Amino acid sequence: MNRLRSEPKTHISVFITLFLAALVMVGGGILHAVYKNKQVRTVRLIDEAEKRMEQTQVKIRMVDVRMDKLLDRYEMRERLKFSGSALVDATPSDIEVVEKAASEQEVAAIRD
Repeated sequence: MNRLRSEPKTHISVFITLFLAALVMVGGGILHAVYKNKQVRTVRLIDEAEKRMEQTQVKIRMVDVRMDKLLDRYEMRERLKFSGSALVDATPSDIEVVEKAASEQEVAAIRD
């Protein structure tokens, strides 16, 4: 009988507390994994958006280069000659200055 009294008794509340602590730790680990996965997905989405932005900037530069090439005066002349176009160069004496059209109020005043 003395032997049973001298051994320390472990109360049930200790086991319940340990079980709850284990649940909290497992729940924390699961939440950590879930949030880390969301973070990784977000980083991937950001990387994809940055790649698309870079590709768009490259496309814009390519369009600018093509526009500059198409609008280049000397290359345009060569293309027109090559295609046999009837267009000719305009001299400064061929340019005619056109005045601004009369406004609606002026036109109404002239009609009256």
